[in-house]
Parts: sequence; C-alpha cells; structure tokens
Amino acid sequence: MRSYIYPDNLRAEVKLWFWNIRDFLIICGGVILSAVVFAKLWNVIPFAMTACFAFLTIRAEDNAIVDYVFNAVKFFCISQQTYRWKKE
Repeated sequence: MRSYIYPDNLRAEVKLWFWNIRDFLIICGGVILSAVVFAKLWNVIPFAMTACFAFLTIRAEDNAIVDYVFNAVKFFCISQQTYRWKKE
C-alpha cells in the first residue's frame, strides 16, 4: 500500500519558486510585454515595473513584502489609533 502526503490537507496555495502561481503568471506576462515594448520603443520602464512587482510579491513562509506594506499603510494612515491613559 502506498501512502501519499498532501500539504495542509490540500488547502495550501500553489507556489512556483518564490511566488504564488497567479503572481508568477503576471510576472511572466509582464516580462513578455516588457520585451515587446523594449524592442519597439526602446523603453525600459515596463521592465522596471515588472521587476518591482516581482520583488514586492516574493513570498517567504506565506508572507510577502506587499502584505507588510498594506498592513503598515492601514495601521498608520487608515485605521484610527486610540490611546487610553489610566490614573493609578
């Protein structure tokens, strides 16, 4: 009898190297589009944007840099901070 081990009861996200499969497909499409734009217009801005997106979506142990950025913006800019001082 063979035994198969599945990660997290088949609830784990599909990953390819350091990215989710959705992010990896966006990066591949961005690289292809950037190559076409570079060949036609000699413009490297799409390559830079694709590289920034690839850097921000690198995942290590289900945490990405973009998650930290969103949480920091939410904490410092969007959500209200309340402080209560108690007299002892």
